[in-house]
Amino acid sequence: MAHSLHHIPDRQIIIDGKTYLYFGGTAYLGLQNYQPFKDLYVQNISKYGMHYGASRKSNVSLDIYDKTESYLADWVGSESCLTMSSGYLAAQLVVQSFITKGHTVIATPNAHAALCANGVVVTSSYDELGHMVSEEISTNRLMPVLLFDTIDFSGRQYPNFDFFKQLPLDKMILIGDDSHGIGLVGQNGNGCHNMLKELNPAKLMMCCSLGKALGIQAGAVFGNTHDIKLLRSTPFYGGASPTSPAFMATLFDAREIYIERLQMLEDNHRYFISLLKNPSFFSHMEGHPTFEFQDIEMATALHKDGFVFTNFNYPDENGPLISRIVLSAYHNKEDVQRLAESLNVLFQ
Repeated sequence: MAHSLHHIPDRQIIIDGKTYLYFGGTAYLGLQNYQPFKDLYVQNISKYGMHYGASRKSNVSLDIYDKTESYLADWVGSESCLTMSSGYLAAQLVVQSFITKGHTVIATPNAHAALCANGVVVTSSYDELGHMVSEEISTNRLMPVLLFDTIDFSGRQYPNFDFFKQLPLDKMILIGDDSHGIGLVGQNGNGCHNMLKELNPAKLMMCCSLGKALGIQAGAVFGNTHDIKLLRSTPFYGGASPTSPAFMATLFDAREIYIERLQMLEDNHRYFISLLKNPSFFSHMEGHPTFEFQDIEMATALHKDGFVFTNFNYPDENGPLISRIVLSAYHNKEDVQRLAESLNVLFQ
């Protein structure tokens, strides 16, 4: 059931006069209504305004973009970084650049729609993917490009990336969408870049939304200096308005807030696991605050118990009902305990 609200979701939401605990969405660090984070943003709006009406390739520029992009690259572990106004545009910029160069671009099963542009070959199984990669390497002079979600909620990628270890990565280009990883996993929340770098692919690029854990309406691309410079030279990049400079400044200034909120989320995660009597009921990735299941009766019972969570048909209205419990830094210990107790009763 869809719910229309007149306020931003937080740990509690009110629907038809009834208060529910909210365990959905992607605001993993609980920043969308967190006052210190909002105060930072308001301060930066006062300095930079709400919008920057110029191309990033203009002869007049704001240094906050380069400053924040340098910080992001250093944090994630890549040579360079560029930002766009959304994660979708960031992904499309990268994918279209490889399609234009003539590479065969292959998407893993369940890859996000942001990656699956016109011209991308979308595979339906990992067997099909493996065969296609082998064929491309043997017949095409250009390296095949593999698109994937680092966190794909099936557990096939993060944290071990076992399937990728079976591929000839030294002859492949990897492009990962780390939207559900950055800010959450890795060292101090720096995402999956360094984990994938250890697999030694011929080339690695990452794109992501910064609007989930990090709470910033923007997207980013990470890669080597040469490739990022080429992306900056494209009409796609030059013709797109940048994200708000106030967002960029807030991203840079909120570094300590991110660390503090990630610790709170990790505490909630550990506490929830410690209370749960039947964790195997869920599809769950170690270290990630999401717990997915497909059980209409359980979903209905949880809602009756006063919980709202991610619950919709995916990938479209004809797909199966996917239910996902999402822990956030805005939940307190009592919220987590109440959810675990309700689940434990329902497991019986």
